[in-house]
Amino acid sequence: MDSAASTIRQFLIEAQRRIGCHAVGFTSPSRDDFHFHCRSDDAREVEEMLRGIADTFLAQIRETNSPVIRNRVRYENGGPMIGRFLVAPVFGSSGELAGAVMMYRLATEDSFEQGDLKKGAQLSRQLARLLSLPADPVTGLIARAGIEKLVDWRLKALGERANSSVLYGDIDRLHVVNDMFGFEAGDRAIAVVANALAAALASEDAVLSRLSGDRFTIFLPDCPLPRAQKIATRLREAVQARSLVVGDDSIPLSICFGAAVLTIGERSFDHSLAGAEVACKAAKERGRNRVEVYEVSDTSIIRRREDISIVGRLRSALEEGRYQIFGQPIASLLTRDSVHRYEMLLRIIDEKGRLVLPGSFMSSAARYQLMPQIDRYVIADVFKHLRGASARPGFRPLHVSINLSGPTLGDDAFLDWVQLQMDEHGVTGECLTFELTETSAVNNMEHAQLLMSTLGARGCRFALDDFGTGLSSLTHLKNLQFSSLKIDGSFIRDLLHNERSQALVGAIAQLAGAMGMETIAEYVETPEICMRLIELEVQYGQGYAIGKPRPLNSILAPAAGLLHAS
Repeated sequence: MDSAASTIRQFLIEAQRRIGCHAVGFTSPSRDDFHFHCRSDDAREVEEMLRGIADTFLAQIRETNSPVIRNRVRYENGGPMIGRFLVAPVFGSSGELAGAVMMYRLATEDSFEQGDLKKGAQLSRQLARLLSLPADPVTGLIARAGIEKLVDWRLKALGERANSSVLYGDIDRLHVVNDMFGFEAGDRAIAVVANALAAALASEDAVLSRLSGDRFTIFLPDCPLPRAQKIATRLREAVQARSLVVGDDSIPLSICFGAAVLTIGERSFDHSLAGAEVACKAAKERGRNRVEVYEVSDTSIIRRREDISIVGRLRSALEEGRYQIFGQPIASLLTRDSVHRYEMLLRIIDEKGRLVLPGSFMSSAARYQLMPQIDRYVIADVFKHLRGASARPGFRPLHVSINLSGPTLGDDAFLDWVQLQMDEHGVTGECLTFELTETSAVNNMEHAQLLMSTLGARGCRFALDDFGTGLSSLTHLKNLQFSSLKIDGSFIRDLLHNERSQALVGAIAQLAGAMGMETIAEYVETPEICMRLIELEVQYGQGYAIGKPRPLNSILAPAAGLLHAS
């Protein structure tokens, strides 16, 4: 079902409700386009009758260019009356006649009056506006902007107590199709799913739209949530029955749906759509090819709703440039050298101008695969600052540590991208350390080895972050060329009072020394911890006892004071 057909169908359903008539039809001047809506047993006979007299009505409204009422229509002079008609022209954007809406009442029903004539004119203008709404180029369905206007129009006619429903659908693992066969095959998969959904909704009062990518939404007017759940299940089964054929391969398709209620006066369409999206995310995590209903009492649903809200605000902040890079010093515990090493830390700036720390958004960003985008924003921003600062008089070279997430390591395009960034900004490898966690390095071993060998040849260094929290450090440590081990803060916080932590930290320092690597202790919060780390032969520290994070701009300023380890 294309965008125009879906819009006309929705219009006819609503026009019948608003005018109060037996049937409604739409015809175009070329007669290539005929749509009809009637819920009575005589629907087939009425449709044939409307098709038969459509040309006559088109000729009449061409003469008047305005709606007409014909309350005593007969097939022939002296014959029996076949019914009453209100016919309204629909004009295109350039003023041409695009079609006519025919509203039909039985001969035994009330005549159309002047008030109906005014309603008919309003409805025809509304249909013209609805038909001008954008369509999705891949599926032909109503686009996001269109469905919002169409839903708003339908909701205005529903009673305050009517419970409608919203479905949110997301195709399962479409990225696999894109990766294996290309984006053209991915678009074909989206079109196959769209056709399956449209066919399964043919007998329903429903508005189907493609939101973007692999996501769809369906508005079900005056449809309680239990029935919406059954419809979603039928839609899921319809998609599962289809497959995508690429050459000799037949790729199975499936989709997850989330359902949420839309009660007029209590929720907006956007609010209900957000709830349905949260339920869909839950369906994804609970096994895919499922239907879940948004329930405010479901704790996992609540967490996902919070995640979606956080991720939405995070995306907006990144796209609008509302973020700032801070640097926290990494200093020698054994000498009084000036600090010139800093770990780069991201801070988001909220809508009120307040800084938001990573603890508030990083876990949500990781769950919703936003980390590669964050890593690239940080790298690009840091490189831009380094290039700008290098041209200032008195600039002292700075060594920066930048964290890389597991998904970034697994991104085939990242290595070429970061090298291009280095070349474009004139950043040398000697001033860069990339920090990888043990889990991300082990889970992406081949990518990590390639990254380290390629960037290592350009002078970059690598630090193993959060060392000691994984289970496979010793097995894989020899296969990865790390220059530093960052001892996880969980061993440092209670270092003064926990003998086991002291033993582990000492053993890590000895292991690192034997392998030619330096050790960096995280969360060094007090001078007493500094002294104990020195006794355990840990070489570097990072934490509030060394220095608090500061904006990168102030660190790079020539007049910025230099910190010293104490």
